[in-house]
Amino acid sequence: MTKLQSRLTAAFILLIIPLMFFFYFKSKVDKIPSKAEKIATYWQAPSFSYATQNGDTLNSDSLLGKIYVADFIFTSCQSVCPNLSKTMAQLQQNFEENGMLKLVSFSIDPLKDSLPVLKEYAERYGAKSNKWYFLRGDTSSIWNTIEKGFKVSVGYAADSAGGYTFTHTEKLVLVDSHGMVRGFYNGLDKAEVDSLYQNIGLLLASAAQ
Repeated sequence: MTKLQSRLTAAFILLIIPLMFFFYFKSKVDKIPSKAEKIATYWQAPSFSYATQNGDTLNSDSLLGKIYVADFIFTSCQSVCPNLSKTMAQLQQNFEENGMLKLVSFSIDPLKDSLPVLKEYAERYGAKSNKWYFLRGDTSSIWNTIEKGFKVSVGYAADSAGGYTFTHTEKLVLVDSHGMVRGFYNGLDKAEVDSLYQNIGLLLASAAQ
C-alpha cells in the first residue's frame, strides 16, 4: 500500500467513524419521547362556576386556553393552608408576567369564608386580580367539584376540643390549556414543587407552539 493509499484510508476512517456514531445516536434520540409527552394526562377537570374574592364569577370555560394550578384551602386553617398559600404566592411571583398561567384556590369552608374574608386572605398573600382567584360556592357543590371532579380528598376530622376540623389534600393540581388534569404535586414538598415548575414550563412551551 502506497503512502497516498494509506493517507486516503486513514482519512476515510476518520470521516466514516464519526458519521456512524452520529447516525447511531440520532436514531436513539429520535426514539426518546419529548419531555412534554412524559407529563401524565389524567382526566377532564371539572366544570364549575363560583364567586371570586372580588365579587365577580369565574367559570371553568373561561380558563380554557389557559394553564392553571388549583389548591384547596380554608382561611381559618393554621397549619397546612398558610404554607400552601405561600407556595401559590411564589408561583404567582415567578409567573407574574405570563398571562397564560392562572392560580385558583377553592375554599372548602364557604360558611365561614365569606367573600370579604376571602378578599382579606387574598390580599394577605398578595393575590393579583385576574391572576389568582379565591373561589366560594355552596358547600355541597364545591366539595363535589373537589372530590368527584379533581378527585382529591376533603372531609371532616374530630379535634381535641370535641368539635371538628377540616381535612383536605396538600396537593396542587395542574390543569392544561385543554382542561385536562396533568399532575398532582405536594405543595409542601420542595422536590414535588420543583417538578410542578418544570411541568408548567413544558406546558407553557407546548401551548405557545
